Amino acid sequence: MKSCVALHSNLEDLLRWESQSRGKGTERDEFKRQRLVWHLVTLGGVRPSSKVLSVGCGTGYYEFAVKRYTNSLFCLDYSREMLSICKMRGFKNLIRGSALCLPLRSDAFECVYALSLNLIGSVLATDYTRMKSVQEMKRVVKKGCRIVTGHPTTFWKQLRGLLEHGNPNIEKFRVSPDEVARSYKENGLQALKLMILPPLPYEILKRISYQKLDRPASLLLLSRLGPYMLLSGSK
Repeated sequence: MKSCVALHSNLEDLLRWESQSRGKGTERDEFKRQRLVWHLVTLGGVRPSSKVLSVGCGTGYYEFAVKRYTNSLFCLDYSREMLSICKMRGFKNLIRGSALCLPLRSDAFECVYALSLNLIGSVLATDYTRMKSVQEMKRVVKKGCRIVTGHPTTFWKQLRGLLEHGNPNIEKFRVSPDEVARSYKENGLQALKLMILPPLPYEILKRISYQKLDRPASLLLLSRLGPYMLLSGSK
């Protein structure tokens, strides 16, 4: 009985964290989610028939949008509580495992992606965890297909922490775009593509098609300030 109460409490805490960090379901939050996922599936070459793996799916916040683009989505996370939330939300094909050693056979997916995975982009990440995670993602994706990683840029995380909390190091993402790109190249991933979503005002993005606006804007030097970067590599 105590374990059930503890699990329920943990689920509530995780859902509260999602609301605070991902969005509260407003029109603007939904727009941001759709914008990021559209670029993700474009860089990943995702089609309705694609077999797609989300590494570190968390509560399934982004997967809600990803599943609109594919009929075969698999969600992996190390946390039982995270997977419980995904199950409550109707997700199937749930897998418990670590990004450092994916419990999956090689060459199984058309696209493998990881958004804001701690082992790649957070203060917990090291050169080893970043390299090993990318290596495992490459192993389970089919030849000629793509992996995609995404996380907030270092500068943007520090700026947000400074403005919101008075502490530039809070929630600091110590990895830079160049560090992630190096782990791709050292794992032999070809045709590396970098996409940094420019921090453009919501009202502008809402009126102008972001599918047409983001790519040229991402080429500008200022766009490297964030807030979010996506990297894709082909096996």
